[in-house]
Amino acid sequence: MGGRFSMNSYLGQRILSFVREGDYAHAGEEEAIELALSGVEKNTRRLILDAGCGRGGTADYLNRNGWGRVIGIDIEPESIDAARERYPGASFIVCDVCGVDRHVTERPEIVCMFNAYYCFEDQSGALGALLKIARPDARMIIFDHVDRGGYQDDPLMDAGEPFLPNPLRLSEVRERMSSTGWQVLDIQEVHDAYIGWYASLMSRIERARDRITDMAGHRGYEHVHGLYQGLLNAAQQKRLGAAIITAAPVS
Repeated sequence: MGGRFSMNSYLGQRILSFVREGDYAHAGEEEAIELALSGVEKNTRRLILDAGCGRGGTADYLNRNGWGRVIGIDIEPESIDAARERYPGASFIVCDVCGVDRHVTERPEIVCMFNAYYCFEDQSGALGALLKIARPDARMIIFDHVDRGGYQDDPLMDAGEPFLPNPLRLSEVRERMSSTGWQVLDIQEVHDAYIGWYASLMSRIERARDRITDMAGHRGYEHVHGLYQGLLNAAQQKRLGAAIITAAPVS
């Protein structure tokens, strides 16, 4: 592998997809989806927008399991190409979340983000853009990393950039949502499950050492292993965790 790669790159997503045995970039994979959507009644006629969909695994899971008809958006063209090829049952669009209103003309009833929100450079802009297209009775569900204290003061580094650049800070969530037209309905902290999910992921990374080395080289494997071991350590030290945020447009 020439040069360095980021785990948020197409190659990084391919490695995670292989290790997780599915096109998921979030902790907990299908278990986390079920947990986040546990309060949502299934309805195949509703429209769901999966913002930051990556390679499409979450959009496909929601579509196949009856939660609704899914449109996935992502800024990475190669990821969208892979999603379109693998999951024809859902629709996929290349776009920046802050410009979603220029690309998605239908109004979703559910907006979801699974380990995508932390990647958005302009989180307020993203929330405002999503509000423009959401139905007045919509629900937004965010499953993401949480800075429990001190993580951003000493972040893990990925290809020269902070890994998890903008994780949730629960003390700031309600104000951020309110300032962009959303009202927080529920915050569910899932820190213990988060530790378990990343402990399981580390075991799978170690079992997949040969295949990851084939894909990214020895240094690539060491980078992946070191990064996720560091993430697990931060979770065990209570510097990182996860939460599910449910919000609705302010009425």
